[in-house]
Amino acid sequence: MKLQSAGLAISFSLSFGLLCFACASGDTVDGGTGTGNTNGTGNSTGTGNSTGHAGTTGTGNTTGAGNTTGSGNSTGNAGTTGTGNTTGTGNTTGTGNTTGTGNTTGTGNTTGTGNTTGTAGTSGTGNSTGTGGTTAACGSSFAVSAGGLVTMPAVGGGCWSGYAYDGGDSTSTIAPGMYSACGSPCMLTMTGTVGSATAANSYVGNAYLGFSIGQVPPATTPSLVTPKGSSITVAFTNAGGSTLRAQLNADSTGTTFWCASITTSPVTIPYTAFTQQCYNPTPGPAYAKQPIQSISLSVPGGAAAAAVNVTLVSVTENQ
Repeated sequence: MKLQSAGLAISFSLSFGLLCFACASGDTVDGGTGTGNTNGTGNSTGTGNSTGHAGTTGTGNTTGAGNTTGSGNSTGNAGTTGTGNTTGTGNTTGTGNTTGTGNTTGTGNTTGTGNTTGTAGTSGTGNSTGTGGTTAACGSSFAVSAGGLVTMPAVGGGCWSGYAYDGGDSTSTIAPGMYSACGSPCMLTMTGTVGSATAANSYVGNAYLGFSIGQVPPATTPSLVTPKGSSITVAFTNAGGSTLRAQLNADSTGTTFWCASITTSPVTIPYTAFTQQCYNPTPGPAYAKQPIQSISLSVPGGAAAAAVNVTLVSVTENQ
C-alpha cells in the first residue's frame, strides 16, 4: 500500500508539474486563448499590414481609390473645368485693360515736348546775353549816368559797367559815399578829410573813389573781370593836391589790390606797373592779369589830417 500510495503521489506531482509548465508557456489561460491574439495572424495578417499588400494593396487603403475616386475630385475636371475659371481668359481679356495703350496715348501728354519747347524759355540766353546787355549799355567812351552807373568799353569788345562809390577809414570823413542821388551826367567827385597815417593810429588814414567793372544792373553784387588790354589811362582832377594812387581791386574788402602812384593827368599805366604794397620801398608782386572787381583812386593819409577834393574824370583800357 505504501508503494502504491507513493506511486500515486509521484503520478500526481508529475501531472501538476506538467500543468504548471503548460500555463507558463501560454501565460494565463485567458491570455493564451489569445491564440486568438496570436492568431493575430489576423493582426499579423497585418501581414496584410506588413504584407502591406493589403496596405500596399492598400487597394483597400488605396481603395482610397475611393479617395482617389477623388477622380471624383479629379472630376475636378469639373474643377479643372476651372477652365471655366481659366476662362479667366475673360479676365485676361484685360487686354481690354491693356488697351490702356489708350492711357499710353499719354504720348499726347509726352507731347509735353511742347512744354520742353521751354527751349523758348532757355532762350533766356537772351537773359544770359546780359553780356550783350552790357554791350548795348556801353557807349564809345567812359560815361557816368544817373545813379552813378559807370560804363566804359573794354579791349576785346567787352563792356565794363558798375556803380560808383567813395568812402574812407574810420579816421576819415568822405562824401557822398554813394552816387545814387547823382543826376545825368554824373560827376564822380569825393570831398572831405582824410585822416593821418602815423604810428599813433597804425597808419589807418585812407580815402578812396572808384567803380565796379563787372556789375550789370539790377545786380547788386559785382563779378570779377579779367582785363584783356595792356594798360589803362586815368584822367582826374586833384584840387586839394592830395597824394594819389590808381588801384586795381580784387575784392570789395580792400585786402587784395595792386596800386601805382600817379601825379599828373591824364596818365597811362601799364598793367605790369601795378604792384602789391606799391607804397613800400620794395613793392610786392606785379599785377599779372588776375581777375579784378573794381578800379579806384586812393588818397593815403599823411602826417596830419588833410582836405580831399578829387574827381575821377575817365578811365580807358588800351590795347
